[in-house]
Amino acid sequence: MSKPNRSADQEQPVPVLADFYAAGTDLATTLPSAALSTVGSFPVGRADAQHLLLLADDVTVDEVEALALSLDENAGWVGASRLQVAPGAELQGPWDTDADLRGVLELPEWVAQVMILDCPPQRDGALPAALAGIDPLTDAFPLAQPAGAELLALTRLRAMARRLAGGLRLAGDPQDAGGRTVPVLVVPDPELSTTLTVYSPVWITPDGAVSVAAPIAPGARLLLHAEPTAGPTGLAAIPHEELVRLSETIGEDVLDAAWQAAERRRHEQAEEEARARAAGAPVEELRDGYGVVAEVAHAHPEWGGIEIRVQAAEEVPLAVRGEAWSRDGVIAYQIVWTPLDPADAHREDPPDGVRQARAAARVLIEDVAAALLAAAGGVVVDDDGFLVGF
Repeated sequence: MSKPNRSADQEQPVPVLADFYAAGTDLATTLPSAALSTVGSFPVGRADAQHLLLLADDVTVDEVEALALSLDENAGWVGASRLQVAPGAELQGPWDTDADLRGVLELPEWVAQVMILDCPPQRDGALPAALAGIDPLTDAFPLAQPAGAELLALTRLRAMARRLAGGLRLAGDPQDAGGRTVPVLVVPDPELSTTLTVYSPVWITPDGAVSVAAPIAPGARLLLHAEPTAGPTGLAAIPHEELVRLSETIGEDVLDAAWQAAERRRHEQAEEEARARAAGAPVEELRDGYGVVAEVAHAHPEWGGIEIRVQAAEEVPLAVRGEAWSRDGVIAYQIVWTPLDPADAHREDPPDGVRQARAAARVLIEDVAAALLAAAGGVVVDDDGFLVGF
């Protein structure tokens, strides 16, 4: 899962368009393979008006397709060198790059291939000042934020770029009356996302999860019982004025239905616990979920800890839905890094100390995920919804 080494550009032969016609090939339905590149030279005129996916020479178009299919069941090739990644959005290409093209587009030396995102721009309001400097993708559009299909496509392209150790060249906001845009280079850090989730048909009891984690994460312990909350909770804790506003916003019927559903669930939980106690069964085995916590490293308390969050999965990623066992209920074992400063978990360019802590947490999380996978079976998915192999 680490960033691959960038090797020198490798020239690949480009099919000649006439060859396809001579063979009687229907270009509207031809599906590209790893060796197929878009015919002709790169349309430089489109570069500043459309977003680009940047790839190294060790990435194949089949890998791009596989990631797209992991995020959208309707993704796939819709024509020659046209890969749909979201409704109304498709990637075109890839085009091989050379030193001249990299110079014109101001691309890093490792970029060997580019794909164009063909998607109509959809823009919303300006980026709030309080959110500036947090997300490089949103920072590229300070005047009008992407929305709708464009936002969905860009979110998916960033996830793909992160997994493939690639990047994005974004056509940012217009910089003059002529509509010229400001190109913005975004290279997601492949190490940023530390979270892994094991999806499995098997429920491991709280004590069992501790037993699985403890050899890898010494000091692992249950985080089962929440501190009691003083006063009312849930909807009962909302001030009357806020309830009135909510009622006017979402409708009195919707609010009343939510209230009744919460009350029913509270009564059901109380009855389940009462039955368990009467039968002498452990109450925790009837709970919806539990947590297991551990330090990243006892010698470095400043590195924070990890948490295993276990619960029934109400929804599962598309990559998990193809598993036969997923139709009968799925348990999610989500393993997250919990730094002392929660903001450290999302920094694209953290200081060295935070980067070291994150790297250590990432290794520990991978080891814990592998142990849980061995104990419960299933599959492992990263924070972007892609399958992870061990």
